[in-house]
Amino acid sequence: MTRTTIADVAKAAGVSVSTVSRALRGLDRVNPETRERVEKEANRLHFSFSKSASSLASGKTMRIAVLLPSEISSWFNSHAFEGIYEVMSKADYDVVPYIVWTQEDLDRFFQNLPGNRNVDAIIEASFDFDEAKKRVLGELTIPVVGMNAPSTHGLDAGVAIDDAAAMSAIVRFLKSLGHTLAYIGQPVNASPFICSDIVREKGFLDAAKECGYGDDDIIIVPSLTHMDVQNEQDIYSGIVAQLLSAPKQPTGICVSVDAAAVPLLKELRRMGWRVPQDVSVVGFDDDPSASIVDMTTMHQNPTEIGRIAARKTLALLAGETLEEPFSVISTSLVLRSTTERVH
Repeated sequence: MTRTTIADVAKAAGVSVSTVSRALRGLDRVNPETRERVEKEANRLHFSFSKSASSLASGKTMRIAVLLPSEISSWFNSHAFEGIYEVMSKADYDVVPYIVWTQEDLDRFFQNLPGNRNVDAIIEASFDFDEAKKRVLGELTIPVVGMNAPSTHGLDAGVAIDDAAAMSAIVRFLKSLGHTLAYIGQPVNASPFICSDIVREKGFLDAAKECGYGDDDIIIVPSLTHMDVQNEQDIYSGIVAQLLSAPKQPTGICVSVDAAAVPLLKELRRMGWRVPQDVSVVGFDDDPSASIVDMTTMHQNPTEIGRIAARKTLALLAGETLEEPFSVISTSLVLRSTTERVH
């Protein structure tokens, strides 16, 4: 079976090859009835332009770069990518993930970026770029859109949750139950590029002070890493040991991510702490593990964040002016069985 060519479509539609090209690429100067006839014949003959041919004709690559820290399989990254792909694929864009594990990876991406027009736009997730990289982004002629980025500098648009406001809601909730507080950051080796843990810890401390907590009422557990201990259980055993040895043991623990809160919850119970009778635990994200262990947590929706980022990107690519370039989407506290009032 021979491959259908543009000439076959032109012959079937009774028009020139150039008319078929203009009609299928959506260009002006094509009669609507002619365009409809060409599209009908192209569909009947199963003809479509190759991406490379379309790119040469339109000046677009039809590719979007998605810059992700550390791994595409993490809960936030995978769901945000899914949201981006859902929107972009319907607009005939290819979505290309760029995974950054090390500082060298990130430096290489930026070194090649200004002179390498192999994408039409960039969507980045949660990166806290230095000033030099923000300057590079700001000088690009292609749209750059952020997801949960700590700064708008260098970005054309973005969508994010308000980490500080979410932490304030958690602190006020724990205070209403009468708890003394502890905050635990992500205690395993996290990406050095993700800024959410720093923002959440600051939001927690600021909210605690606003709620009248003194320094003696708040415990911040220094994060342990795989460099400090032999295995994951040792990490969480070390955290529980720090809580047990604190001058004033906390009754309400906030953990920056569910991925750390769930194993901590398991270790607390293994060490004899009753949850929630002895201590309440609140996570952050509402990933699937939180519902499995019935844990109170702060809900966010990374899939919707990805969709919104993609829609903003498409609008910028179409030359539109965004009414709201930078959007903040809401989070919500999901109450489950790991929290209760102090007895």
